[in-house]
Amino acid sequence: MTDGTGVLGILSSNIKSFRKEKGWTQERLAEKAELSVQAINFFEGKRRWPGEDSISKIANALEIEVYQLFIPQDTTPVLIEETPENERLRSQITGEVVADIRRLLNAALDKCL
Repeated sequence: MTDGTGVLGILSSNIKSFRKEKGWTQERLAEKAELSVQAINFFEGKRRWPGEDSISKIANALEIEVYQLFIPQDTTPVLIEETPENERLRSQITGEVVADIRRLLNAALDKCL
């Protein structure tokens, strides 16, 4: 899936897009993520899959969640209606729930990689 439409294409495009949103060069992202410039270049160029550690470092450097690197950015965002039920659910979401969701998403992504 290196045609730009698969998961690797989405990941590569998103790394570059989030980096450019910050006004950073590949060199700056590499410095912030503690990776080599060559690695960032390979990831953005769809020439190499980043490992789990590299993905985590890139997301942390970009100040985003890991899952955001795997969501196509050219889609219309989902808007959640402000209802009493949604407010109630939002208030029940704890850090533990978020950690469980992250763990499950990462396990699912591991199966894809």
